[in-house]
Amino acid sequence: MIELERDERQIVRELCSMSGDMVPSATAEGRMGKVWVPQRDNPSFCLIHSGNFVYLTGICPKGEQALELKEILIKNCSQDFITPSDERWGEWLEETFSGSCRIMSRYAMRTDENYFSEEALANYLKSIPEGIRIKKIDSGLFDKAMDSEWSREICSNFETREDFIHYGFGFAALDGERLVSGCLAYEISEEMFVVKVATHKEYKRRGLALACSAGLILSCLKQKIFPTWDADNIPAAGLAEKLGYIFEKEYQVYRLGNLENGLY
Repeated sequence: MIELERDERQIVRELCSMSGDMVPSATAEGRMGKVWVPQRDNPSFCLIHSGNFVYLTGICPKGEQALELKEILIKNCSQDFITPSDERWGEWLEETFSGSCRIMSRYAMRTDENYFSEEALANYLKSIPEGIRIKKIDSGLFDKAMDSEWSREICSNFETREDFIHYGFGFAALDGERLVSGCLAYEISEEMFVVKVATHKEYKRRGLALACSAGLILSCLKQKIFPTWDADNIPAAGLAEKLGYIFEKEYQVYRLGNLENGLY
C-alpha cells in the first residue's frame, strides 16, 4: 500500500466523505494524520490514521490488497481504535483478525450552544483544590505533556510541536510546576475542534479534568467555536454531560490484540 503525502490526499476526499465522520475528511484535507491507499489512481478504499483512531472506508479489499492492509494495521495501528465505515468493514475486521479483535463501545456526544452554561463552566474552572492552578498550554507545557505516557495521549493528534502551535490550544492543571491534568483541542476545520482530556492517576477525582475542560470550552465559546467530544467510557460521557454536551449514540470500534509475535 502507498502512504500519501499531504498534498496528494485530494484523491481520497470522496472516499472519506462516505465515512460520515469529520476526522477522515479533515485528514483528507491534509490537516493531520496519515492516509494509505492501494494505488494512487482511483483508489477503491483507504485507511486513515489520526492520533489513536483509525478509519476504514471504501470497498473492502480481497486477495493481495487485503493482506497488505492487514500488514499496515498490524504494524501501525495495533493499539488504536479502528472505526469501520459500515457493517461490511466490521465483518472484514472480524474475519481477518479472528480471535485477535476486540469490540469496544465509545460514546458520541452532540453539541448545542443552548446547553452550555458559561456560569456553570466558570464555577468548574474555579472549583479546584488549593495549590492547583489552571494555565493555558504553551509550547513548553506541550513538550512537558509529551514527556509522560499518561499525558502523551492528549497530544496524539499533533505530529510536531509546530502542529500544536498552528492547529491546537488547551488548558492544563499544574501542581507547582508538575503537569497533573490537561485538555487539548485540535482544529480539524476553521470552526470545528476535537477535544482530548487526561489526568495523572494520583490526581483523579479532584475536578481537574472538569476544570481544564471548562477553561477550554469557555475559550471556544468566546470565539463561537463548539468543540466536539467523543468519550471512551461512561464516566467520560458523564463528564461531557456536566460540561453541557448531549449524549448522541453509543457506537462500536475495534482494537487488535495478541499480535506481539508479528504478522500471522
